[in-house]
Amino acid sequence: MACIIAGCRNPATNNFSVRLRREDTSAIWAPNTEAFICDEHAACGFNVEVQLSLRQDHQLETAVSAGGTVARRRTPITNMP
Repeated sequence: MACIIAGCRNPATNNFSVRLRREDTSAIWAPNTEAFICDEHAACGFNVEVQLSLRQDHQLETAVSAGGTVARRRTPITNMP
């Protein structure tokens, strides 16, 4: 996979993901995104900003951006009680 960092040509096998945990640390949801980061950039450090917007269709849409590149994925939420 290509690293999401603009101009990077390193192989990227690290998948950026998000996870919503319960108090017992089990996950309500934990989808992978379509954003991959190479080892070199993974070790650099990042500022991570999260913006939450409610949806009514029981899906989780992730959008990870870096330098103008956006990796977007939509995942159904299926394991809710």
